[in-house]
Amino acid sequence: MVGVNDATLPEHVRSAFGATDGRAVPVVAGSGTGWLVSTPGGPVVLRPVADTAQANWSARVREKLDVTGLRVAPPVRSRDGRHVVSGWRADRAVPGRPEARADETIAWSFRINTALAGVEKPRVVRRPSSRPWGESDLFGFAEAAAWDGDPERDLAPGMEDRGTPFATHRAAALLGATGLIRHRRPVEIAAPGLVHGDLARGLLFDATAEPALTDIVPYERPASWSAALVAVDHLSWGTVDVGVLLRWAHLEEWAQMVLRAAVFRLAVHALHPGSRPAAMDGLQAMARQVGEFVGDTD
Repeated sequence: MVGVNDATLPEHVRSAFGATDGRAVPVVAGSGTGWLVSTPGGPVVLRPVADTAQANWSARVREKLDVTGLRVAPPVRSRDGRHVVSGWRADRAVPGRPEARADETIAWSFRINTALAGVEKPRVVRRPSSRPWGESDLFGFAEAAAWDGDPERDLAPGMEDRGTPFATHRAAALLGATGLIRHRRPVEIAAPGLVHGDLARGLLFDATAEPALTDIVPYERPASWSAALVAVDHLSWGTVDVGVLLRWAHLEEWAQMVLRAAVFRLAVHALHPGSRPAAMDGLQAMARQVGEFVGDTD
């Protein structure tokens, strides 16, 4: 885990969450990184958050969420009752890790999304599209480009604002998203609901316990899009072959959900300041497979 974490853990944050005594060990936490610290109440994971409102919402939901057969990592409140302190959150550590279980994770997505149907929706704050875009903004712009927009037109300003305009791997991701978008078609689908948008990273498996959910990344989209995100993530990591797209082809508007999921991931790579060139080979392979799958469906 050496070098996995480039965020310094402030002492006052440790103190606020009662994690002052144990040694802080850098760990991968969901789609980001964090610090594992021992406390009298058990180990906790402290990690920075990009969106305080979303982190607070996720904590409130996880305190009550009940999905049969699933462990849900509970949030840890600070000494004064807060879920977020100076841009940091804390959660009880749960054993497990992401594994190459795409089909199992897709199956879990429907149970998790069904449970989310009864919870409060996060309040979406409509910020002006001023630049430079923050991390929470870029996911919204990437999602909009995948569903309704034009990646080449909509995302280029965000790439320029990062100080490395059209870096090679980001430009390749934008080119891939633009190439796929020609297959986009209108979809006829039931009203979208609240779904999890990062289960491939957020669902942990352990040989001796039930799967564990570490966070909730909310989007208001069809449940089949949530499943498609799992499929394209595993395709880009090389942990599953294109057969995963065929096995779930019975899902509602599946080909178009897979297309939008793929464009979304490519768009995030193009925009995100933490994206790395090494991820691009897998993303390009995924984009080719998705393009062939959707083209055959067309």
